[in-house]
Amino acid sequence: MLALALSFALLAPPLAPLVQATPQEALLPKAQRGPLIMDRGPGRQEVHFPRDEELVYVVSVDLGILGEPSVGRVTMSSNVRPYVPEGSLEVRFDEERTLEQALVSARARGEYQVYTLDETIRTAFQPLAWPRLQHESIQRGTENRHRELKLGLRDAQGGASYRSDAHCKGCKDEAHFVDPTFFWNKRAHCDGCKGAAHRVWREPAAKQVPEGSVDMVTAVMLARTAIAQGKSGASFTLVDRDELWEVEVARGKLLTRKVDAGQFEAVEVQLTTRPPEGTLGRDDDFRGLFGLHGSISIFMHPTTGVPVEISGRIPAGPLELDVMIELESYRGTPASFAPLAK
Repeated sequence: MLALALSFALLAPPLAPLVQATPQEALLPKAQRGPLIMDRGPGRQEVHFPRDEELVYVVSVDLGILGEPSVGRVTMSSNVRPYVPEGSLEVRFDEERTLEQALVSARARGEYQVYTLDETIRTAFQPLAWPRLQHESIQRGTENRHRELKLGLRDAQGGASYRSDAHCKGCKDEAHFVDPTFFWNKRAHCDGCKGAAHRVWREPAAKQVPEGSVDMVTAVMLARTAIAQGKSGASFTLVDRDELWEVEVARGKLLTRKVDAGQFEAVEVQLTTRPPEGTLGRDDDFRGLFGLHGSISIFMHPTTGVPVEISGRIPAGPLELDVMIELESYRGTPASFAPLAK
């Protein structure tokens, strides 16, 4: 029920311009340094990654007369650190500047009745042409699954590579065989079990995508950046698993929202999605951050873009439930992010 889909290669030349820390800047406290900036190319909204930030949200569902019980928490974090290529122990430098990468993650943990969930979604923004963004989702608990998406430039064109795991049906591992119900039958391989140890990777699928496409986690940071810069909105291509979506983010009304972390000014951010022209799919097939769909409301702080409250609907078997995700605590946010005076 609580299936919240909250949503790092050889060193290649970095895509310029890429914000990097000079040795002198690296000695400053993180709060005194600016964010790491992802330049998506001319005419495209850039993305800012906070250097050391943590946001904690409480998740509740509307059960009508049974109230709105809290069913879990979501922790979102963003960290910037020196870039160390996979398999290496050395920090890389370019023209006396330290190459950096951003690591952004969202972890959802919770339970309701017999369903448990521990899902981590994370994205690495790297100083590489390929993969520039490496995104993965790992879910454990009642259900187990692992997905991986890579985005960047391949052969000077935008590209994506996606793979996911599946039940290891037909494998020869005796540990995966179960005893028969009736004595006259033979031991057989388990059938579609949900154990994490019984899942194997499918072959990855590659496709061409528009240059500057982003994953679900980076999309949130992109929207935050546009709002924080005072812009009326932004448009971009989102790659979710192996599907493409054209997304429009529009700045709405300025309101106040009261959450556990305090009362904040917040802009209602309007989200419009559609399949790319010439492709199959319906607008209502879109599943956003945290698995929300339908009418998704996002309220962001007007000068920092920090999400204060998110609401929408999630599937629960044959039903759909209203879900509310409210900011409970925060650390490492910009100095201007503060609750209204009482």
